[in-house]
Amino acid sequence: MDFQQLKLFISVASLKSFSQTAERMFISQPSVSRYIKLLEEELGVILIDRSRSKITLTDEGKRFMDYAQRLVNIQQEAVAELSSKKEQIQGLLYIGASTVPGLYLLPPKLAGFKKLHPQVEMNLTILDSSAVLENVLNYSFDLGFVGTVVEEKYFEFKPVGEDELLLAAPPGLFPVKEDRAEARITIEDCLPYNLLVRERGSATRLLLEQALRECGLKLKDFKGLVYISSLEGIKQAVRYGMGISFLSSCSVEDYLRAGWLCGYRIEDLNLKREFNLVYHRQRVQSQAAREFANYMLD
Repeated sequence: MDFQQLKLFISVASLKSFSQTAERMFISQPSVSRYIKLLEEELGVILIDRSRSKITLTDEGKRFMDYAQRLVNIQQEAVAELSSKKEQIQGLLYIGASTVPGLYLLPPKLAGFKKLHPQVEMNLTILDSSAVLENVLNYSFDLGFVGTVVEEKYFEFKPVGEDELLLAAPPGLFPVKEDRAEARITIEDCLPYNLLVRERGSATRLLLEQALRECGLKLKDFKGLVYISSLEGIKQAVRYGMGISFLSSCSVEDYLRAGWLCGYRIEDLNLKREFNLVYHRQRVQSQAAREFANYMLD
């Protein structure tokens, strides 16, 4: 048994995919299968149920997962301790982010950190918030950045920025002063229009649904709902008159400046939030992960 086998097992169990594990670990899929088979033979048990269309852990696999993560954590702790003695920080950093922080908050920060630590390799994956949290929980991401906070004993959240959702509408739709800082309309003014929303699991959508509930409303109270998974797709659809949407202020700044959209604050609707760094409390972080977390929190 070696750490390569343990890491491959953890990855297969977390991603539920041999092919994705092979791609992430830069080896062939047959090699992944062979390593896992050798591990099972050494332990004398079947760890992964391959009889179903979706990969699942056997009862023995679930028990071994805890040991595997602890062993890899100890190895990472040793590597982190030894590498901290080096002058130059190096290593591979896996970061997950939801759409808005991934597109607007992180890019300049990643560029600045890369200039300070050119030996650190960074991998940024953009998913919806729920998927980011799931990957932090199963050790696939070192750090995550999301626009929400959930109750989970293994998560630690640290605020790294503030945000506000604005009502985005095509120019001229509302007969009010088209200045996002001063124009204020009510949520009732919005109900006669189609509402464009992201997929379930999006922190932006979750915040909107929560704010609507506080007003006694639901998404279905709008004239109609249009589901678009792409943030840019929503902006374009609103621009061309398909409906309205509630979007992060930083994500629509370019369209507001160009005059393609107008942004409004809604009276009595709390649409402010924080962007948060999230990490697994029990994970031993590499020096690169610790340094980047501190860089984001400074």
